[in-house]
Amino acid sequence: METDIYKPHVIDFETSKGLYDHLSSYIQDRIVDINGDQGIVRIAVSGGRSIVPLLEDLKNQGVLPWERVEIFQIDERYIPNTDPESNQKVLVDTLGKSFCQDLGELNLFKTDLPVDIAVKNYQEVLDNLDGKFFDIVILGAGLDGHIASLFPFGDYLKHLDQGVIATTAPRDFAIAQRLSLTVESILNSEEIILIINGSEKSPVLQEILDGSKKATEFPVKFLLAHPSLKIYHSGDEI
Repeated sequence: METDIYKPHVIDFETSKGLYDHLSSYIQDRIVDINGDQGIVRIAVSGGRSIVPLLEDLKNQGVLPWERVEIFQIDERYIPNTDPESNQKVLVDTLGKSFCQDLGELNLFKTDLPVDIAVKNYQEVLDNLDGKFFDIVILGAGLDGHIASLFPFGDYLKHLDQGVIATTAPRDFAIAQRLSLTVESILNSEEIILIINGSEKSPVLQEILDGSKKATEFPVKFLLAHPSLKIYHSGDEI
């Protein structure tokens, strides 16, 4: 299957604070614009520490129409949602329960269900969406190039008719069993924002822009199939 490859828009910052200040302001403006154009705003967010500073800033922007904003999890560890390693616990704890109740919707993976039922349940959430799934997708990337819970050498291209899948992390990850949106679901969005922050992550950006690895080896490269990919990069530490 041949896919068009696009050049991403890379925005460099001297500090992580500058990155998150700029990104927060941009997301706020996009929420206002999207809400004005179509009402509901759908934002999908991945797990991982790179998203936390952004969420912490956004939740304090009380003037935004949060009741019109729907937030979707991109991936989750298949563990109880009370576990400190649970992505949704981090998400809810960062935003606060009161804030989450004020959102239009907060769509979470139900890890209290059997894996196949949890996948089916979240697939039904996606099936009820019209048009593009998401207005904005916000992701980080691992040193191995993984995005969401899509790890190197997974056979992700066989899931063309699925929006959600169960995946298995490599052995060096503490929690193996995962739930994740597919590449197709992530790309089914108006724009994608990729955060690459910290000096340890700079080689990830270099591989995206100039490296020779295939997307199957370095999954973040699947995002190059999206015409509106913005990469927010800082060599500063979080």
